[in-house]
Amino acid sequence: MGTALWMIGSVNLIAQMPPSRPRVIGNLELVASLTGDQPAGVAISTSGRLFVTFPRHDGDVAFTVGEIKDGRPLAYPTVELNHPAAERPAAGLFSVQTLQVDASDHLWMLDTGTLQFGQPPARGAAKLVEVDLASNRVMRTIVFPPEALVGTSALKDFRFDFHRGLGGTVFITDSAPGLESLIVLDIASGHAMRRLAGSPAVSAHGGRTPIVGFEPFVEAGRGSERGALKPWLVGLNALELSADCKTLYFSAFTGRRLYSIDEGDLSNSAVANEQLVSEITYVGDIGMAGHFVLDTDGSLYFMDMEQNAIYRRAPDGRVKAVVVDSRLMWPDTMVIGHDKYLYVTTSQHDRRPEFHDGKELRQQPYGLFRVYVGSQPVRAIER
Repeated sequence: MGTALWMIGSVNLIAQMPPSRPRVIGNLELVASLTGDQPAGVAISTSGRLFVTFPRHDGDVAFTVGEIKDGRPLAYPTVELNHPAAERPAAGLFSVQTLQVDASDHLWMLDTGTLQFGQPPARGAAKLVEVDLASNRVMRTIVFPPEALVGTSALKDFRFDFHRGLGGTVFITDSAPGLESLIVLDIASGHAMRRLAGSPAVSAHGGRTPIVGFEPFVEAGRGSERGALKPWLVGLNALELSADCKTLYFSAFTGRRLYSIDEGDLSNSAVANEQLVSEITYVGDIGMAGHFVLDTDGSLYFMDMEQNAIYRRAPDGRVKAVVVDSRLMWPDTMVIGHDKYLYVTTSQHDRRPEFHDGKELRQQPYGLFRVYVGSQPVRAIER
């Protein structure tokens, strides 16, 4: 009897052993250690020059755009441009969230126009700034018109179609709480439209509470809800434009769903917003992604803050992990270089004091990493 019981117990113990799974996927390489302000955006030139943004999440920053030189960031393009002045809002960079390099090797910077995260943009400060990387000179500044913004605008990412309209069209995501919209700006006329407003596809979805770092990701309520903990929810954030500029992909940050819509209808003022909302197509489920990157093979890359991971979605819909690594603490923004590496910043945004009873859990330095993907980037082509 004793022997039989021992055998049954042994079988149970063996049966409970789970199959082996890798804790790390992909070869994540450290490119630069960033000490100081919390990083966010990243861009890379044709020749491999790296640029990183430092939005004003904590108020003042040393500079909001830097170029990585000898392993550390230096103010770019000048120290002076990185010091905004309220009386000349278009002449200085307030808080740059994301940036990108076009096919002409011009660096475009999205300035949210804010001096403190969560504050409204200063009048005339929200803009796009174009810099020629050959001369490091500002070529153009596109100030967003008042109708493009709301008091709680939180500009996140942007994409160009330089072949639509006389001077091109730019699409910008605005995750303003309750007023999430895709801004469509005609560059030549300066006319802007707020599109997709009111659609559940762009709103901060309810659903399940995010789990980041093995803990529910919650924040303290404000106003009448002060002190109460609530799930951290953010709406429209990531977007990407197909290589043929026919389809725009987007998602709500905590929505975990990928959507698409016809770009032509978005740009056509004759198409009502209600019709646009009805044309949104559900593409598939994704992770909690704050940024997208598309390669020339048509694969879409997205990060997942809950999994410390970056995934690739093939044109046929299959999803596969590119890299999973505990060092990817809140992978913030990505870019693919002509060296066929994907570069990504880690901002540790989930370790900020407001998510941990006022305790600062971010640890210096932050990281700029890369992983080989074997694909080329899609770059916007100017006329």
